[in-house]
Amino acid sequence: MREDRFIIRVVEMYYKQGLSQVEIGKKLNVSRTTVSRALTRARKEGYVEIKINYPEGTVISKEEMLEKKYNLKEAAIACTQEGEDVGEEVAFYASDYLLRILKNHMTVAMTRGETVYKMISCLEKDVRLKFLKLKDLKIVTLMATTNIPANADKKTRLAYSNYLIEETARVLNGSSFQMFAPQYVDSPEAKKFFLNERSVKEVITMAGNADVALIGIGTVDEKSAMVRANLLSKESFEELKRQGGQGEILSHIIDADGNQLECDLEDRLISLDLEDLKKIPVRVGVAYGIHKKDAILAALKQNYINVLITDDKVAEYLLEY
Repeated sequence: MREDRFIIRVVEMYYKQGLSQVEIGKKLNVSRTTVSRALTRARKEGYVEIKINYPEGTVISKEEMLEKKYNLKEAAIACTQEGEDVGEEVAFYASDYLLRILKNHMTVAMTRGETVYKMISCLEKDVRLKFLKLKDLKIVTLMATTNIPANADKKTRLAYSNYLIEETARVLNGSSFQMFAPQYVDSPEAKKFFLNERSVKEVITMAGNADVALIGIGTVDEKSAMVRANLLSKESFEELKRQGGQGEILSHIIDADGNQLECDLEDRLISLDLEDLKKIPVRVGVAYGIHKKDAILAALKQNYINVLITDDKVAEYLLEY
């Protein structure tokens, strides 16, 4: 009972009075280590039960379930109220994650896309940038250059242009590296030529050796961003759909199981290979919208991403699958 009394006294002072372990040690004339051991013993003996009252709308438990089910390093689920833009919330989580993991001498590889475009805006507004003094930060593209049609709107032109790589480097005070070749060339022979070009080869190697990859996940249907940006015709995507295409990563087309689809587009695409993508230690998939649920699932099946930032509806689908 004497030992129990000491433990209970420590518990009262720590949890009810809010004293620190150092303060308790001084008052009871014991070391901080003794206080720490008493608190540990109190939890083991059941004197203390810890209950966390999460704020309304918190999805921490679902994030943990996603991490366990799909072997993810981290999952972030964006929840919004009616009328709010879930894309803005997903973009914020993406920028928050990036700022948390950035270190000196790091290489960040990126795809293009509208969510990444929104992410840059979030990055620029983040007050943490004032205190983030990084050295030798490199921002590199994961795929070759797209040629957006003149009739595309300004937002689309910026989202699918080299602007994203340059702007991210500017905001983070890093150096940018572009792949100066067409995303789609006319023939397999042209692809081979560009892949052997020294400047292109160097950037692909740099992308494959990146520390972090920020990856958009697309669909193979009329809602595809690549169709809306006129990068490929609607007819081409419909043909890919008939062949079993389910999603798009780095412009590679994958089926429902995440396997890369062998097709004419693949023979003409200049982009980092998917197997090389999987060698990058941190691969952040940034995608949302229930229409993308199967494409995201396909990417998870083949471990193309090991961090997922998405919305609550997609998360529920992935947990129920």
